[in-house]
Amino acid sequence: MKSFLPLNIRIDNKKILFVGGGKIALHKIKTVLQYTRNISIVSPEIQDELHQMGFEEIRKEYEASDLEGFFLVYACTNNLEVNRRIKNDAAAYGIMVNVVDNRELSDFISPAVIKKDEMTIAVSSNGENVKKTVEWRNRIKAMLQHGDFFTKSSEPHKKGYVYIIGAGPGDPELLTIKAERVLHEADVILYDDLVSSELVARFKALKIYTGKRKDHHHFEQEAINEEIIRHALQGKKVARLKGGDPFIFGRGGEEIEVLRQHGIRYEIIPGITAAHGASAYTEIPLTMRKISSSVAFCTGHPVNKIQVPDADTLVYYMVASTVQEVLNAVAKKGRDEKTMVAIVQNATRYNQKIITGTLGELRNSEKAVYSPALLILGENINQFIEDNWYSKKKKVLIVDEDCGIYASEEYIKVQFFCRQAEGAENTMPELNESIDLDFIDEIYFSSSLCIRKFRDVYKSIPEKIIIKTADQEVNAEYRKLFSV
Repeated sequence: MKSFLPLNIRIDNKKILFVGGGKIALHKIKTVLQYTRNISIVSPEIQDELHQMGFEEIRKEYEASDLEGFFLVYACTNNLEVNRRIKNDAAAYGIMVNVVDNRELSDFISPAVIKKDEMTIAVSSNGENVKKTVEWRNRIKAMLQHGDFFTKSSEPHKKGYVYIIGAGPGDPELLTIKAERVLHEADVILYDDLVSSELVARFKALKIYTGKRKDHHHFEQEAINEEIIRHALQGKKVARLKGGDPFIFGRGGEEIEVLRQHGIRYEIIPGITAAHGASAYTEIPLTMRKISSSVAFCTGHPVNKIQVPDADTLVYYMVASTVQEVLNAVAKKGRDEKTMVAIVQNATRYNQKIITGTLGELRNSEKAVYSPALLILGENINQFIEDNWYSKKKKVLIVDEDCGIYASEEYIKVQFFCRQAEGAENTMPELNESIDLDFIDEIYFSSSLCIRKFRDVYKSIPEKIIIKTADQEVNAEYRKLFSV
């Protein structure tokens, strides 16, 4: 049986190599990064989040010569044979190696750590029980955040309060009145990728972007849970803002389970789920007399367990990468190839797109589907009106301040912010998500400053777009910057 001696090793000016550029490497690098940036990565493919950290990248398949000059090596590939080869090569070079999640091949184990200023607490099970190691680390972290790890306070520390809030499917105006009130009162807002920047910008709380989409997680779920607990234990009013409804494929149940474990009070505020939003904004009724008297909500994951309930209307969430698998599963269950299907991308947003066809047609289609996407299947789609109420409206991009000249009956307003959002932290999209100008009919510029900020992001504007400006000075700046 291997034994591991706990040590603090000096790593000033010592190079550390990570072989592998995926989620496994990212998780380990986040720990090492607290102590050094002298990190190199060898991998033919490197995750975007790792790339943005700015380490030395060697984009190639691993070779033994890659180890030369390194003090420590982390083998972080998902290929056991490659990891075994790294271990043997490192031994030949006299370099210690950590093979992630394989204590038998590892020369050292990375503990779960808590670091604050010059103090570090490390917890390790010698690689035998990773789950328990993390659990102990989190308990200690919670005690530290509670403020009485070393001394007993005569006054019990008052814990905060957490709201798990559904933001709706995308249109910021679909937020409920109660949710808006709570968000104005909140001290901190943790918001997901599917929550629009336009919505988040309304509120003055500290904003923490926790963006999560398939294979592109800014925060892993465990880290999100830790962040919620951290702020709640500081006595703050925390708003956890999630796209759609938190209890419909929103992992809200997992988050309240963690809150219960820490004895933190909470409240759930429901939101309009994507199925309801897509139904209303495409004019596809989910139920209809004599056509559909039952509806089932499903998900397109995992692909080997796709459910096909016996319901008149089926709605599948999160299908961007699994459309064909979902359609095949439905066909295999015996649904008629002529059954109508609608795929709704970016439901209720300015760039909502609808793809329709029969089950048979779409099974044989190679059309690309982009996230977020939802699939509706049933005879109710025959009621679908291509020229629906939402598609009739023009889309106007308001660059910063709304002038009030665009009536909501005629226009869908999209906001581009050109001032730093108050209280923004970890704002990967900065409060300006990428706007697809192909969907925009008109742009309104409110100031010369905003035109310059806009020009930093968009080097050209499609000719079809109508441009309006607040005054002649703003118009002159627009013409100069865009060479009109």
